[in-house]
Amino acid sequence: MSQGRKERLQQFVDWAAGNITGDEKGQAQIFLDRLFQGFGQKGVLEVGGEPEFRIRKGKEEGGGTAFADLVWKPIVLIEMKRRGVDLNRYYRQAFDYWTRLVPGRPRYVVLCNFDEFWVYDFETQMDVPVDRVALGELPERYGPLAFLFPTQERPTFGNDHEAVTRAAADRLATCFNNLAHRGDIDRATAQRFILQMLVALFAEDIGLLKKYLVNELLEDCKAPRDSYDLVGGLFVEMNTPGRTTGGRYKGVEYFNGGLFAEPARIELNADEIAQLRQAAKADWSKVRPEIFGTLFEHSLEHGERHAFGAHFTSAVDIMKIVTPTIVRPWTEQIENADTIKELAKLRARLEHFTVLDPACGSGNFLYIAYRELKRLEARIFERMDELSKRKLGDQRMLGFVTAAQFFGIDINPFAVELAKVTMMIARKLAIDELHMNEEALPLDNLDKNFRAADALIDEHGLPVKWPKADVIIGNPPFLGAKRLKPERGPDYVNAVRKAYPDVPGMADYCVYWLRKSHDHLPPCTPQDPVAGRAGLVGTQNIRNNKSRVGGLDHIVAGGTIVEAVDNQPWSGEANVHVSIVNWVKHAPISTRLTEREQGVVRGQLLIPGDRRLWFKVESAPGKKGIRKKGSGPVAKEYELAYRMTKHITSTLSDETDVTGAVAISVNTTPQYVYQGVTPDHSGFVLTPIERAKMLEKDPRSDEVVFPYLIGREVASGDGVPKRFIIDFGDRDILSAKAYGVAFDHIEDCVLPDVKRKADEEHETESVRKQHLEKWWRHWRDRSDMKAAVAELNGRYIAGSRTQRWPFVFCFMSSSVLPGDKIQVFAFDDDYSFAVLQSLPHLRWYRAKAARLKNEVDYNYSSASVFDTFPWPQAPTVEQVDLVVEAGRAVRRVRSEALKKIKGGLRAAYRTLELPGKNSLKDAHAALDAAVLDAYGFSAKNDLLAQLLALNLAVAAKIEAGEPVTAPGVPPTYPDPTSLVTDDRIRP
Repeated sequence: MSQGRKERLQQFVDWAAGNITGDEKGQAQIFLDRLFQGFGQKGVLEVGGEPEFRIRKGKEEGGGTAFADLVWKPIVLIEMKRRGVDLNRYYRQAFDYWTRLVPGRPRYVVLCNFDEFWVYDFETQMDVPVDRVALGELPERYGPLAFLFPTQERPTFGNDHEAVTRAAADRLATCFNNLAHRGDIDRATAQRFILQMLVALFAEDIGLLKKYLVNELLEDCKAPRDSYDLVGGLFVEMNTPGRTTGGRYKGVEYFNGGLFAEPARIELNADEIAQLRQAAKADWSKVRPEIFGTLFEHSLEHGERHAFGAHFTSAVDIMKIVTPTIVRPWTEQIENADTIKELAKLRARLEHFTVLDPACGSGNFLYIAYRELKRLEARIFERMDELSKRKLGDQRMLGFVTAAQFFGIDINPFAVELAKVTMMIARKLAIDELHMNEEALPLDNLDKNFRAADALIDEHGLPVKWPKADVIIGNPPFLGAKRLKPERGPDYVNAVRKAYPDVPGMADYCVYWLRKSHDHLPPCTPQDPVAGRAGLVGTQNIRNNKSRVGGLDHIVAGGTIVEAVDNQPWSGEANVHVSIVNWVKHAPISTRLTEREQGVVRGQLLIPGDRRLWFKVESAPGKKGIRKKGSGPVAKEYELAYRMTKHITSTLSDETDVTGAVAISVNTTPQYVYQGVTPDHSGFVLTPIERAKMLEKDPRSDEVVFPYLIGREVASGDGVPKRFIIDFGDRDILSAKAYGVAFDHIEDCVLPDVKRKADEEHETESVRKQHLEKWWRHWRDRSDMKAAVAELNGRYIAGSRTQRWPFVFCFMSSSVLPGDKIQVFAFDDDYSFAVLQSLPHLRWYRAKAARLKNEVDYNYSSASVFDTFPWPQAPTVEQVDLVVEAGRAVRRVRSEALKKIKGGLRAAYRTLELPGKNSLKDAHAALDAAVLDAYGFSAKNDLLAQLLALNLAVAAKIEAGEPVTAPGVPPTYPDPTSLVTDDRIRP
């Protein structure tokens, strides 16, 4: 320890003892300034800290502005309270402040009452501080606050539950896996034994069993029969009503007749006893129930985990659902209650408030929901005290919320049993935290509340009936539509689709939970505003295409999304991006309701502008994340920020909802947009050297070998093709055989693989067997695309189908054959290029295109983007000319830039994100202005709203038989041929 550090901190402690009386308002700032000086800083302001930091309060807190005592981003939030208060009462306030401090949210939160520092790290441990340090201990034990030093050292905590939980869970998981693979014990018995041991270890350290009882029993196990008698005997006594009056188990009380109904008696081998002895050495009072999922994950075989989509969820992510779905609505009711009678009514409602997790796993969501409801219950009694002339005393500490108000379904029986254990233990922890006057034993028997079953269909293929619940929360399985049949089998998938015909077949698995949850909920009404709410995690694809249609479109048709995370990397072991959605279900409109009540029912449950949309931002410098890859923590590449908005659409965006746009017939007939060829075998593709050798052997090969363009060459390169492809077009086999060298090449390289794939197909009329009949042709040869390009004047517009923002288009020589990652636009004029490359089309594309799993790239779809995109309807000749010249200027600037920089078009366009003068940025600004003028749009108004209105107007005119302007050069332009230049990329 540095002597200088110790002396400075001792000076601070001595100063505080002689000068601080503990007045929160009058002395907080000078106390904090001296604290920073004690840690070697010049002061709070000098390091960039902001005293009295303004934080906008939520409606549930009465609105207005709150003031955090100190915010030093991204390091710490410190909230001061007066001397002598119980800091536990201010946990919720600190957490709410921390939630709102984005971007650059501090990693640590400190509550201080001048005598004690409670240090929180909400990203890893939410319910209790990671450490507590008394003021007088600070010179010797400054480790928990080490982040305050100028060197910003890594703090050391004495109450880090995450570390002890994972270590303890690993021991139990190892023991369980040993038992499950021994061969002489069935899996169900092994599971029952390990769960009973889990409760016993917990009970020993939280005062439900005599201290060290389990440790002593394990130490006395010298042979397998000892464990059968000693440990098994303990489980028998824990299942015996009353209290054991004598013997080795004297004082053991009755736990319950659920988990312990069948005491698991097993003869353990030496290694299993050793694992349990190590597990027993952990301080189980510090083990977090919400991380029991670690035990669940590690006990599952990898294949099982994949098939069922089972993944552990961190507490901080669970709160993104529990807070808006449960805590915030209840807090609003409690804080706005004006009388003890109103609070008593809320307490009675809380006692019967029910929560369902229909994919409960090990119960993490339900545990945290239970913990928060107990805190809300305590807050009701605190408010009663505040409004009462006489203090309620011990009466207010009698709790009524029980684990019996929570329900769960999961397909994995072990997960269900673990969820029961989690909820049983939650009760004792809540009693201790909130000083409730409740008996901890017997534990709740939750056999009727939790069910091991498929949540969607029963053994007859019929929809499963879920328990009634006021709210639904959870994390349904992460399985995409394409993985569903391989993982769960075609029979199961077909049965689910039959049971839920309103969910499209290409929807992700979790969409079934979204839709079923919404339909199962009771409506949220003015009389019962805490019910009819749900919050679920889903794949990020729930915002897109058929998944959106099956789930979120249905939800917003009968409800309101009140809070959402558009996408984020998941906190568990699954390497996926997810979306989180919280919504309220509307009640059907009744003619008996007043206009005001109808407004509430229709979703105005929060004031306009009070929706919260979370999105990713770049992580603050030096901030560490909690995601795990492999065995250790990694730097967090992102954090979430939010903005308040008036609405959130089914795409989990606050932009204008364009899902109501319709296909415009003049965009689809004739067809303008095509996908490039799909050879389906690399044997068709040639390097320049291979092409040269082929032409040397047979010059006629030049008739069937073409330059071949792939998406990466447009997105990341300069658009020049780097390879070639053999393409026999629609020639029959005899005509193709005439090109001997090229034909022999694919006969050797392609035909064997086509035969193999056809043989693997069982159906007689399979697509692979059909392809075998024309094996010398591409899998998708796109003859319609080739015909459309052939009619153009030597060039077409091309862009990579998968691109990052912004989308980049170029003119490509018609001699180049595009691959399947190329989107082909059958236009050869500069006007069409300019419109497609301008902001209106790019914004429409970003709003309508699907997002890939990496959440960076978009996938262009002609059906969703181009077919619905309205073109300028009445541009003048002058406007068209300005658009054309602006588009040509963009291409000229790009061409010049590519001569000077490396990395191709993507590198050039990345400079648009950087500050400073940029000729490409200026060229695009001029193009956007010209195209907006051609549309007659205002740059000040919502562009998507203007495009949507035009889309619907054009569709209505077509329906009425009125003329509209189709894609391409307007028919009123006098000389369309003047718009076709020689500018193109050549091979």
